[in-house]
Amino acid sequence: MINLFHVYLQMGLLSHAEGLIPLLPAGYAPQAIALLSLAQENFTEAINQYTALLETTKSLLLATNLSLAYLYSANVQSAIQVLEPMLKEQGKERAVLPHAVYNLCTMYEIRDDSARRRKEEIMESVVGGYGDVCGKGQFKLDSLR
Repeated sequence: MINLFHVYLQMGLLSHAEGLIPLLPAGYAPQAIALLSLAQENFTEAINQYTALLETTKSLLLATNLSLAYLYSANVQSAIQVLEPMLKEQGKERAVLPHAVYNLCTMYEIRDDSARRRKEEIMESVVGGYGDVCGKGQFKLDSLR
């Protein structure tokens, strides 16, 4: 059911995805509701839902989605404040890491002119622990040091 929920979201069949929520495992339903809010462009609701989820579950995936909700609601500073600390911590969500790094580097570019320096700081923080996972494409730098 979870996979079908995600397929419906990817296809843009949001009403079909919404209809599956009662059939999802109870532990996954709050994340599904938050993701559906994000897909429906209800960013205020998505921000509230992801914030509540992060209070009980520390997750890079949840933080990434929360930062995207902030970004899409034109609040880049809050988006960075959510995602940046999570990337500086060592964690287990290696599959999410490249996407999160790429998103954060994009937010830096949107936010200010010191994007390169900030991207290099994240690169140094992340590559030390995950050099085999993230390549220079995620950091949006023309070269690695």
